[in-house]
Amino acid sequence: MSNDAKPTAPALTRPPVHDQHGGLVTSYSDGVPSISYALVDEHGDVLQQSDAERVYYSASTVKIGVLVAALRQVQRGVWGLDDELTVTHEFASITPGAGRFVMEPGSTDPGLGSPGDVVSRARVLERMMTVSANCATNMLFEDLGHDRVSAAFTDVDIYDTCMDRPYSDLAGLEAGVTNRASALGLARFVAALARGELLDKEHTDYAKRLMIRREEPVIASVTERLDTGSGTVTVGSKGGSVSGIVHDVAFIEHAGETRCLAICSSGFTNGQGEAVIRAVTSAILGL
Repeated sequence: MSNDAKPTAPALTRPPVHDQHGGLVTSYSDGVPSISYALVDEHGDVLQQSDAERVYYSASTVKIGVLVAALRQVQRGVWGLDDELTVTHEFASITPGAGRFVMEPGSTDPGLGSPGDVVSRARVLERMMTVSANCATNMLFEDLGHDRVSAAFTDVDIYDTCMDRPYSDLAGLEAGVTNRASALGLARFVAALARGELLDKEHTDYAKRLMIRREEPVIASVTERLDTGSGTVTVGSKGGSVSGIVHDVAFIEHAGETRCLAICSSGFTNGQGEAVIRAVTSAILGL
């Protein structure tokens, strides 16, 4: 069902479900419940995995690619973190000839400001990563262009994970342009970020601090149970959810090692998906 399709009366009182499999059927989920995960070491080598190359709608997880692409511009001296940007909710569709669109109020971030407000680039990055603000992401994506965001992933040989269109771009969605991710792609990308392959040390540390500050993390809520007797546990993450899709990816620094875990799911409600992620995290890490 497309985002602008009119729901039938029953859909107003309960989410659509797949007749046979019982999962949510949405624009992003076919209704067949699925779970994929990948646990990799700091070099991106697989430690554990299940169906890790299945490609899902990414939801907000691919904002880590926008973060890296933006910090590369800062690292090169093209952008500054103190640069002033004007908040906007109007963006160009990725589809040629489709013009510009205005995000619905429910998809924007009051914490970033209202259209016309002036904020720093650092503030835009912060809102994108800590509360997953779609308007902040779109502002950066439009300034960067798709190619720079794509290069952040392909530079480390990740081709199945990327942000290919702005959020709320219905024309792009209807044209078949999607944002995509696999558990393995997400885990390996975060491993490349954490080990400093994508950015210099200053900007790697900056990116990791933003991931650590994420509000309402899921994997990190489980890793709190790791034995701290063997050292501090540091976890930074980026999640993503939309109707029928719930994902999370994190780097976990503990006992002198860095591991990266990505878990993707489809066909579940948000609450069910988060429960799945917590359960899988507990099982993989032995908690």
